[in-house]
Amino acid sequence: MTVEDLVSLLGLDPINLADPATRQVTTAYCGDLLSDVMAHCQGGAVWFTVQAHVNTVAVADLRDVACIVLVNGVSPDLQTSARAKAQGVNVCGSERSSAALCMQLAGRLLEVRPG
Repeated sequence: MTVEDLVSLLGLDPINLADPATRQVTTAYCGDLLSDVMAHCQGGAVWFTVQAHVNTVAVADLRDVACIVLVNGVSPDLQTSARAKAQGVNVCGSERSSAALCMQLAGRLLEVRPG
């Protein structure tokens, strides 16, 4: 599934889309503790979080996250949006919760595990 497909399926609000038609989403991760995301989030994941600050973009870039989805109506500040654009990190928003979005996404992704 591409980021573009994800946006359509979940009805997400695009904030920054760098490569939505080509970037593949292979798994999902829910987490708000950045150290946990750095330790466990796989590349290619859609990351559902309420963390909307600039460090979120840095972690997403570090872990090669396909798309950050800010949940529960959270919006990034201007610095965070600018950093996402500069680093080519896909970011979307939703009024819905991580749980609701993950339940809708369940079974639609093929998780790729390191070998």
